[in-house]
Amino acid sequence: MTRPHRLVLPIRVAAALCALAALLVPATPAWAHNALRESTPAANASVAAAPRQIDLIFAERLDPRFTTIAVTAPGDVPAVAGKPSVSGARATAPLKSDLPAGRYTVAYRVVSVDGHPVQDSYTFTVTDAAATPAASAPASSAPTTPPSSPATTAGASTTAVADADAGDEPAVGAGLVAVLLVLGAAGVGLLLWRMRAARR
Repeated sequence: MTRPHRLVLPIRVAAALCALAALLVPATPAWAHNALRESTPAANASVAAAPRQIDLIFAERLDPRFTTIAVTAPGDVPAVAGKPSVSGARATAPLKSDLPAGRYTVAYRVVSVDGHPVQDSYTFTVTDAAATPAASAPASSAPTTPPSSPATTAGASTTAVADADAGDEPAVGAGLVAVLLVLGAAGVGLLLWRMRAARR
């Protein structure tokens, strides 16, 4: 038997295992971390009156189970009046009434398609607390990755977001299983090739 013929069986076994791995692991979208696309009020914006709610629009659909929004008013006072509502890629958090003027910090935590938690924060400023709160306007454009506020300002909100969702991270994506199966297939093929070579 020539050397090329000795390699046929190991190659066929490895190919079969790779095909099996592809069948066992369902097709999944490309791994990518979620990101904030738009917000109302926008990052670094100045508004005349305190808004009634915070609207955040992300690049991908959100899972309500793993979506948290925390808003801190001046003096590190929590300003959110209830749990956020989620619709597709939009998350909305209601705010308390009679909020003071000053700088506000919005901190959020969501989960990416690959199961990776993403959290960040940004700030906006209310210039006139006495003004009547206006209903949310259409979402304003914000940076893809909002600029993080100084640690002394955003620290309390970011901690609140992390504490609210501790332990909720979903399992690692199925892509890892596919990688392990493919590596296993290659290992079996190499082992069979060595066994046949040893019998020559």
